[in-house]
Amino acid sequence: MTPEVESEVPKGYVDKLFDMRGRVAVVTGGGSGLGAAISVGFAQAGARVVVADINDDGATHTVKVIESEGGDASAIHLDVVNSAEVEAAANNVFRDFGSVDVLVNSAGSAFRSPAEEFPEDKFDFILKLNLKGTYLCCQSFGRKMLAQGKGSIINMASIGSFVAYPWSSAYLASKGGVLQVTRGLALEWRDRGVRVNGIGPTLMESPLTRRGAERSSVTADFITARMLRPRLGRARDLIGAAIFLASDASALVTGHILMCDDGYLVA
Repeated sequence: MTPEVESEVPKGYVDKLFDMRGRVAVVTGGGSGLGAAISVGFAQAGARVVVADINDDGATHTVKVIESEGGDASAIHLDVVNSAEVEAAANNVFRDFGSVDVLVNSAGSAFRSPAEEFPEDKFDFILKLNLKGTYLCCQSFGRKMLAQGKGSIINMASIGSFVAYPWSSAYLASKGGVLQVTRGLALEWRDRGVRVNGIGPTLMESPLTRRGAERSSVTADFITARMLRPRLGRARDLIGAAIFLASDASALVTGHILMCDDGYLVA
């Protein structure tokens, strides 16, 4: 190896790229579905995971799974649309662990209905949880990251941040908003040590998808008919992307939505 290459790529450099040991990662919606899988994946990568969810039983179960594998995790109750509760959670995590290195905003929901019949209360609920909840967590935990001069925020976007499908008008609006919030915060914080990115999943096999299918298959049928291969994404399919965006491997990546859509957007 030439001296130039040796100095640019030190021995053992790659070994540390995806290493999350010593980092504190908060995952909202970590009590089930995508958030639970990412929480377990982070723990396997060495992070100390804080599983945050309004569903206490779900969060506790995720922690038990992590601990059964020898990982380090704790559960906190968190309603992401309650600004006082979010701020308290950020303060408590920072107080208890001394840092907040990673935040994954996975808490979210959906409701399927024709646009002309979409219930106003459901529209308000989806926008509040998916968009406002993401923003409030970015804001409160982001303050801690800005104060310490480093951190990585990962928001859960969607193929619906970029393209439309039927019976999902509120969800599409919320995920389009998540895309722009991600870009806006990345721009504001790009020179202050805090990176803000997102993951854009395809239609996933999850409790949320199953609940939607119980109401109607219109949305899922539309999406699956346009998939390159007929399989839904699995929660574990997102772990690699989350670890990449959380770790030093993505040091130059901010304001980006990493699509995990099996090529849906290029079809």
